[in-house]
Amino acid sequence: MTTEALLRRADAGTLDYYLLHAETDAAQAAGLLVEEFVLADDLSAMRLSSAGWTAADGGWWSSAAFARAIRADQQLRTRLSAVDRAAAEATYRRLGGGTLPDEEALRGHFHDDVPLSSGAPLRLGAGTDVHRILFAGELDDRRLARLSALLRLGDVPTPTGRQPGVVGTGHLRVNDTNFRWDLRRVGGAWCLDVTSQPAAGEALRWVLRQLSAVARGHGLVPATVDRLS
Repeated sequence: MTTEALLRRADAGTLDYYLLHAETDAAQAAGLLVEEFVLADDLSAMRLSSAGWTAADGGWWSSAAFARAIRADQQLRTRLSAVDRAAAEATYRRLGGGTLPDEEALRGHFHDDVPLSSGAPLRLGAGTDVHRILFAGELDDRRLARLSALLRLGDVPTPTGRQPGVVGTGHLRVNDTNFRWDLRRVGGAWCLDVTSQPAAGEALRWVLRQLSAVARGHGLVPATVDRLS
C-alpha cells in the first residue's frame, strides 16, 4: 500500500473528534470533544476552536481553559481517545444525544477559542514551505513503532549526519509537489516538520490534515501549526 493510500485512510473529516471518558472509568465514554484549528492563508494556526458535550450535562459547552488544560495535563489527556466522525456519531447516539449535528452546526457551539500566534517565519529558501505540527503527549516504544510504520518513516542518516531529535523521515509526491515529513522530538514535545517543494497550497493543507490525523490516532494531541519558512 502506498503512503498516499495510508494517509487517505487516516482522513477523519474536517473536524477533530475525541471520545471524552469518565473520570472514574477510563473505559467508559461520557461524552465528546470536537475541535478545529483555524488556519491563516500561510497555513499557520490562528486559533483553536473546541466544544464539548457530555450526557450528564445534556448540552454543548465551549471552554478555552479546558482546551489548554488538555495540552498541559497528561492525566487529562488519558481521558481522550481520537475517533472519526462515524464513531463519534455512534457514541453520541448511544449516550442519548440523538443524531450528531452536522459540522457546520457543531461550529455554532464554538464560543471560547484559544488564540494562537507565532513570530515571523524564518525564510529558509525561495519556493519551499516548512510547517511544524506541534503535539502534546507521549509516545511509548510500541506507539512510536506503530506511528513510524504508518507514516512510512525511513531510517535517519548515521549519527554524524542526523538532524537533532529526528526519529525518521517520510516522503510523498502529490501532483507536482514533493513532500517530506520529519518526526522529531523537540524538548519535551513531539512534532512533525513538513516540507513542500515547490511551495504548495491545497495539497499542503491536505497533507497537514492527514499527518495530524495519523498522529492523533496514536495518542498525540495537536497543539498548533507553525510556519517555519
